[in-house]
Amino acid sequence: MAIIKVTSPQAVGSVKLKVTGRPKLILVNGHWNRLLNIVNMSPGKAKSEYWDFFLEEQGSLKEFIKTAKEYFNNQNYQEEPFYADGSSLFGGDQSGNDRKMKGYKFAMQHIAEITKGVGNEKFYFISHSEGAAYAAGMAKALIEKGYKVGESVMLSADEGDEFSVEGNYPCYQITAGYVKEEDVQPFYVTPAFPPSIMKIKRKFHIDPVVGDHRIHGVNRYGVYISFGTGFDSVHGSTVDTGIFEVLKNLKQLKVVSRRIQGKTVNMIAGKNVIWHKIDNTFVVNKNIDIY
Repeated sequence: MAIIKVTSPQAVGSVKLKVTGRPKLILVNGHWNRLLNIVNMSPGKAKSEYWDFFLEEQGSLKEFIKTAKEYFNNQNYQEEPFYADGSSLFGGDQSGNDRKMKGYKFAMQHIAEITKGVGNEKFYFISHSEGAAYAAGMAKALIEKGYKVGESVMLSADEGDEFSVEGNYPCYQITAGYVKEEDVQPFYVTPAFPPSIMKIKRKFHIDPVVGDHRIHGVNRYGVYISFGTGFDSVHGSTVDTGIFEVLKNLKQLKVVSRRIQGKTVNMIAGKNVIWHKIDNTFVVNKNIDIY
């Protein structure tokens, strides 16, 4: 809420007007491609259509936005989010820092449109894939212009080793992986001593699109198991209404060290069903046999 002092020849003294702003959600999409969309391998459009592509089988975009607003725990949001297109042209023609600078320039050039109706309230970002770097640039520009960022959530951030966030607003990064059962051939010295029975073990595979890269400046980075996904679906699995419960857990969990059978291991205090890595620390997970 801002108070503006207005004076005029007709006014005795001055008049104070209260201008009430409302917090705004900003959704920044990643890469999209019309040709790949024909074979259902990629969103075919930017902005709301991008998010719809991933959410059509997992719930509606409307429900996703509703849950996001509840997660950020603010009140009286503007009804419609602001959508920004953070996609590169070819999916490789820009580095992470290139997209951060594009997001910065976009926000500076469209500052009136982006900040309309916000007043002194906060912005909340949700970005996916290539959109994470773009969102970092937009947040930087808004803060330089005197606005506040309440929190930024980066889902499956692409090229996380090629850009940073300033650290002057809460920012959380989350990346998914999947577990695949694999045959493990026991070691043997010569054919005269054949191996024992083949064993099947569960191995963790991180999102092949983005890999394991913690963005410099984020408050916390989490790598988790996205059950029911695989090589071709894990990247989009973070765009899901349930991701906000995962994020809540990421904020609250504690990593502790324990001595087990003479070795020091890192564990999540309490029950750990999904986590593989927190920041730079790998944690024990009973769903994974091979690390």
